[in-house]
Parts: sequence; structure tokens; C-alpha cells
Amino acid sequence: MTTPTPPGGTQLRTFAVWALLAYAALLIVFAFLRWLLPDGNTFGGRSAAADFTTVPTMAAPLLAVLLAAAVSPPLRNARLAALIALAEYAAVLVFGTLALLIGLPAVFDSLGGNYPGVASTNALAFLLVGIVELALVAIAAAWVWRVLAGLGGGLRRARRTG
Repeated sequence: MTTPTPPGGTQLRTFAVWALLAYAALLIVFAFLRWLLPDGNTFGGRSAAADFTTVPTMAAPLLAVLLAAAVSPPLRNARLAALIALAEYAAVLVFGTLALLIGLPAVFDSLGGNYPGVASTNALAFLLVGIVELALVAIAAAWVWRVLAGLGGGLRRARRTG
């Protein structure tokens, strides 16, 4: 038995879904711009400081999709929200992986300072935490994919006729 949706509840939920997706998209776009635009640091240094895999970029798209599809009744645009969330996760995975790989040499270049033990711990933490963050994004993307498949969506191949 489901409880009836309160008046205006669907509109508020729709607004929250699009706000969460827009928030994540803005974070990704500005992280991308900070990564690419020169600021006096090397590209490797900017890559090491890139923040593509933050908690909001991991959680906001998933929360939006769950709000759109898992709360009864599912929103009319739940499939579109899931596709946008997948696109955001794809961008985070691609740019986050590139930033990790490009930033890794810059982090390991800092090993020759006065405290090599601390620098090597920081470099190892950068690598391991970066891998775990990317894995969490991949898990969230897989979850969104399953929700999208449950909505009857997915990326279908075009069928040839004739």
C-alpha cells in the first residue's frame, strides 16, 4: 500500500531531481575548467589537485535518480534523469582517471623533500584514495544503470529493418 503523494509533492521532487543533477554538472564543469586553465601551477600539479571525485559528484546524481525512480510514483522524466546521471558519472570517471594518471608523477616528484617518509605516504595515499574514489563512482554508475534498466531504459542498439 502506498501513501498518496501530497499536493505539490511531485513538483517539489521534480525540482529536487533537476537541482541535484544541475549541482553535480556545475561541480564537474568548474572542476574541468580549474583543471585545464593555467593558474601558475604545472598541469601535473593541477591534475593532482583536481577534484572530480568529490562526495557531491558521487552522491548527487545517484540521489537524484533514486528520488526520481525509487520513490512512488516514479517521475515522468526518471529515465532522462538517469541518462543525465550516467553522463555525469562517465565524465567524472574519464576526467578523474586522467587527472589521477597525470597527477601521479607530480605527486611522486615531491618525494625528494626534507621529509621523504611523509611525502611517500602522501603519494601512496593519493594513489590509493584516488583509486577507491573512482571505484565508488563506478559503483554509483552501476547502480544508476540498474535503475535505468528497471525503468525499461538503457542504451539499445538500433534495429535494422528491411
